Amino acid sequence: MQLYQFEVLKGEEVISAEPAVPLQNTKAVWPKIVKLARSINLPGCRIRVREQSGATIILVGVAVAMRYADFNFGTLTSISGLEAGSFSTPLKS
Repeated sequence: MQLYQFEVLKGEEVISAEPAVPLQNTKAVWPKIVKLARSINLPGCRIRVREQSGATIILVGVAVAMRYADFNFGTLTSISGLEAGSFSTPLKS
């Protein structure tokens, strides 16, 4: 079991935090994010999840978390050819 820290951000300010949340694995993080997102009534907030080491593993807007609330990460085995930071979105001019 790993410990994760959940933070709600408004801009760069942490407005709420749940330290030391025990979860089985990273797949168990998403349902917790969705539950937290449903409790937030402020526009423009984000949810950040950190591992025990302090590294950020997820940073997601509340609106996006709500949009993908029912996404089943259990069916995801891998994303071929993609690794963290290996892709980018083109900028519109």
